[in-house]
Amino acid sequence: MPIHYHKRITIIPKLVHLNIGAHGWSVSFGPRQANITWHRHGRHTTTVRLPGGFSWRRRSGRH
Repeated sequence: MPIHYHKRITIIPKLVHLNIGAHGWSVSFGPRQANITWHRHGRHTTTVRLPGGFSWRRRSGRH
């Protein structure tokens, strides 16, 4: 049974968040519906969430 750790710290409400997990950290800009996340290894992810449980995600940068 794997155990996961995740903590989301709000820096600016509804705009900037610091995400801390068991394998590293990232910074997210934007509301939950559309945001850009920069990861500690130089990657970034763009996410757009749509009504009905649909979402679009694009990862770029170093893999």
